[in-house]
Amino acid sequence: MPSPDQAAGTGEAGRRSGPDLADLIAGADARCSGRLGVVARRLGTDEELLWHGEDQFRTASTIKIAIHAALMAGVSAGRIDLGLRVPLRLSDLTGGSGVLSVLRPGIEPTVADLCTLMITISDNTATNMVIDLLGGVDAINETLHALGFGEIVLHRRLPWAPPPLVAGPRPPFPGPVGPFGTATPATLCRLVSDIKSRRLIDEAASRHLMATLEHQQIHTGVPRAFLKLSPPGQTPDKWPGVANKTGAIEGCRADVGLLELPGGPIIAYAVMADDLSDETMTPLSEGDELMGRVGAALLRRWWQGPGPAPLRPGWPE
Repeated sequence: MPSPDQAAGTGEAGRRSGPDLADLIAGADARCSGRLGVVARRLGTDEELLWHGEDQFRTASTIKIAIHAALMAGVSAGRIDLGLRVPLRLSDLTGGSGVLSVLRPGIEPTVADLCTLMITISDNTATNMVIDLLGGVDAINETLHALGFGEIVLHRRLPWAPPPLVAGPRPPFPGPVGPFGTATPATLCRLVSDIKSRRLIDEAASRHLMATLEHQQIHTGVPRAFLKLSPPGQTPDKWPGVANKTGAIEGCRADVGLLELPGGPIIAYAVMADDLSDETMTPLSEGDELMGRVGAALLRRWWQGPGPAPLRPGWPE
């Protein structure tokens, strides 16, 4: 049994979310080789779980939600046009996740296309192009601070060398130095809560951000044990709906988003695991399994039917 007022960091709010959820998170934390942070909040209520929610973690690609938010602040202010076409240059190609790094330079995606690629398939080339469009790392951090999210810090562009299919052979690359971004689970959970509640920037910006998150295609984290998901943009009537952004680097996994359930409950969450001894990058890694166990615990806690929570047998144990 966890002690809500001690290391778990749940406090009074954590007790309101029920001991079963706290026990399940405590069990996941006990099996974690590194650090686990979880914040989950049922919107419109005071039900909340805080588990090391104010600790700093590497964000991996979940910070791309914040980059997208910074861009939408520019759109709202009239400085950025989502319809503007941005030519893809050879020098833009960046390795890691995504598809632009293996496409031929010269295509001209719109700014909105770049955002869609950055969120839905975590495209690193698109991400760097957005960072450059916004004036660089410092400019993005200034915007996030102005929006009230100064605890989310972007540290650098993504530096991976592109694959040689289009870019051609490159000299050996030393790889990234230092984290891409850092944040607390509490701040990232507040960010997606504000997006869903239409409080971030303005209603049009929030709707654009939300619609893009709904079409995110990587579901190996929090929803990995769900039997089925509702289609993007559809009000759930039988299966849970998820709008989220995942992040994965060696020794770190994160999943930040919104879980919408039949009957109306909406759960904002941020799940972050860092300093893991398992540094593999497959969906069978410790970090991905940990995300799934936390996700199963969240679904079981707030599921109202119809029927039992639609989870694979044994999740969570």
